[in-house]
Amino acid sequence: MQQELIYDGNICTICGHERLLNGGFFTQFSYAELAFSTYGFSQKYVLSKSRKRVYKGTLPSGLQIIIRKHFFGTIKEYEFRSLALTLGNVRHENVATLLGFCSEGYHRFLVYEYVCHQSLSTHLSARSEELTWETRLKIALGTCKGLQYLHTNNIFGCMRPKNILLTHDFHPQLANFGLTKNPYEDLNHSSEARVLKTFEYLAPEYGETGTDSSITDVYSFGVVLLELLTGRKTLEETWGKSFLRWARPLLEEKVYMELVDPSIKDNMNLLQLVLIVRVLENCLCYDPRERCSISEVLNSLLEGNTLSNSRSCM
Repeated sequence: MQQELIYDGNICTICGHERLLNGGFFTQFSYAELAFSTYGFSQKYVLSKSRKRVYKGTLPSGLQIIIRKHFFGTIKEYEFRSLALTLGNVRHENVATLLGFCSEGYHRFLVYEYVCHQSLSTHLSARSEELTWETRLKIALGTCKGLQYLHTNNIFGCMRPKNILLTHDFHPQLANFGLTKNPYEDLNHSSEARVLKTFEYLAPEYGETGTDSSITDVYSFGVVLLELLTGRKTLEETWGKSFLRWARPLLEEKVYMELVDPSIKDNMNLLQLVLIVRVLENCLCYDPRERCSISEVLNSLLEGNTLSNSRSCM
């Protein structure tokens, strides 16, 4: 890759990582280039702990990258190439930059610009102390902005914490959208517990329509909002309990404080909490006709952001 690297001045205040200028470049990588960037896909460079599927690499130019393996059983090669080229034109502050792809033999990879502080899924799993109330609201708002932008470009699907990448400043960037033709693609590559996690994000009507759309993404975003509020992932491996079956009764009974992650109860805004709960309840409506659009969800979150100076008496 011989293109000049031009950066946009957007620098992580903690580690100094800088994003490329939007519209920088997009290319097709060879398998040899990606193997070289990861020392032969060494275990040392695996970012995904559950499966050897996501790697961190460094190109000869010094540019750090994230390499995501795509299981090609769910998409044909020409579809993979076409969609990758489409995603290569997507540029937004809350969408991870797709730098290119590799489609060589049976190898299929997406290559993203590196995002420096792992995924939201990682922080939820670790019950990270960095996830303050303000940080969670920032992640929710940025994620919603990125999702709205993707929807305006008719790109849907895969709203999951593992696809929300974060900087050390907790600036969210969405990845892995648009290429998942089948949200059950992990069924042949994971445990029963992970399969249940996948089902938890799917809107009830998905089984009937079988297509990704903006309104099914809104449902999935509601699940993510609930995870941010509770600090819990969709399945607690130690209990094996369904996340939504645990949460829905508490929402119906309006005992919201029982939903809130204990680590943030003493440092939160009550008005913002009520607004967030109303938003996620709307997102999680069983009837898709009763859900708000992603633009309406974003407007509500922006309204909640303006309440930051109004502290509650907790």
